[in-house]
Amino acid sequence: MKNQSKNEKISQAMKGWKLSEEHKLNLSKAKLGLARSSLTKAKIKKTMLGPAYETIKRDHPLVPKTKMSRSHLTAEDVKEIRDRYSNEATISIRKLAEEYKVSRHTIHAIVTYKIWN
Repeated sequence: MKNQSKNEKISQAMKGWKLSEEHKLNLSKAKLGLARSSLTKAKIKKTMLGPAYETIKRDHPLVPKTKMSRSHLTAEDVKEIRDRYSNEATISIRKLAEEYKVSRHTIHAIVTYKIWN
């Protein structure tokens, strides 16, 4: 058995426990207003994408936005959104959605590579 750190032991002991609603609320209040580091964002992205993380197609054709297109964003916009979300500490999905005039769901799907991959 590998030597576990104190935090790993606590984590292992707490597996399967259900948190009370009061405890969830307290955790939420404690994390309110804290910005995630770029390292944390990268870990979250890797976890959300799972095995698809390694096979993500990075390049999307640069199709210009036209009047006939139903897309509200261009490939350049998408690249900029991903770059800003991962590099700017103060930017949030909500702010990006307001700025690009799309829904928060759309921004979240772009950032997690569910669309425009």
